[in-house]
Amino acid sequence: MSSVFVLREMPDWEQLKPAPQNAPYRDWFYSHWGKENAVISGTDRNVEYTPFRQRLSIKVARGGRERYFIDGRSIAVDDDNYLILNDNRVYGSRFEAEVDIESFSVFFRPGLAEEVHGALSTTVERGLANGAAEAPRPVEFSESLQPHDTVVTPVLRHLQLAVKSGVEDADWYEEQFQFLLERMLSHHRRLSERIQRLPALKAATRHEIHRRLARAVDLVHSGYERNIGLAELAVAACLSKFHFLRLFTELHGVTPHLYLQRKRALVATRLLEGSDLTTSQVAARVGFQSRSTMARHLRRWGGT
Repeated sequence: MSSVFVLREMPDWEQLKPAPQNAPYRDWFYSHWGKENAVISGTDRNVEYTPFRQRLSIKVARGGRERYFIDGRSIAVDDDNYLILNDNRVYGSRFEAEVDIESFSVFFRPGLAEEVHGALSTTVERGLANGAAEAPRPVEFSESLQPHDTVVTPVLRHLQLAVKSGVEDADWYEEQFQFLLERMLSHHRRLSERIQRLPALKAATRHEIHRRLARAVDLVHSGYERNIGLAELAVAACLSKFHFLRLFTELHGVTPHLYLQRKRALVATRLLEGSDLTTSQVAARVGFQSRSTMARHLRRWGGT
C-alpha cells in the first residue's frame, strides 16, 4: 500500500536536534523521513536548516528567496524558478529575513525515479511482455535553477493546492508523484536537446559547457541585487570573458547583462505590485542604478 508523509508546516529544527526531550518528535519524524514520498508545505522567515543527507527532491518558493547551500554554492529559489536536487545529496537551507516565504518541496521515496525512468524507456510492446516487472534505470537531473514552465510547474502547483486543501490520500499522491517525475524527465530530455545544439564537437564538452553556464545563471538569480559584471559571471562559469559571453548568448538568446536586467525587472514588478515600497526603494533593492533605468527595463520586459 502507498504511503506519503505530508507536513503542512516547516519541520521544527529545534526539536530535531539530538536531545532526550526531543526523542518523541525525532522518532515520529525519522520513522517517515527518507523512507516514504514526502511533501513539505509551510511559511517561515529567518530560519536556517543545517546540512542533512536528503532524497531526490524538487523545490519552489514564493514571496522571497529560500537559499540552499550545496557543494560550496549558494542557490536561491524564488517566484521565478524551481530547483531539483538529486538523491543522496547533503545540503542545508535558509529562509531570508524580512518577509514570510512560502516554501513547497516534494521528496521522492527511494527508487521511484528509477522505476519511472525505466518504464518511460521501455516500449509498450516490451512492457506487455514484461508484465508487472519494471527495469529501473538511473537518472541524474541538472542541479541548477530552472524557470517555471508549462511542463513541470503545473503539476507542482496542483500538488501544492491539494496539500493546502487537506488531501491525505496516499494512493492519489503516489500517482501525482509519478506524473511529476514523468514531467521532470520530459524537461530533462528537452534540456539535453538544447545542450546538443551548443557549439562543441563532443557531447561531454557540450554538457560541461552547460554545467558551467548554469553556475552563472544561478549567480544571477541568487545575487541579482548586487553589481554583478561580466568578469564575475565568467569566473563563476570558469570561462574566459570572451567565450562566456559568446556561449551564454548562444544558449539563452540574450547577453548576460540583459539576462540580469530581465531578472531584476521580474522581481521589481512583484515588489511594485505587492509591497508598499517606493519606486526608488524598489530600484535600489533589486540592483537598478536608478528609477529611470528600472522603468526602461520594465517596459522592455513587459512589467509594470
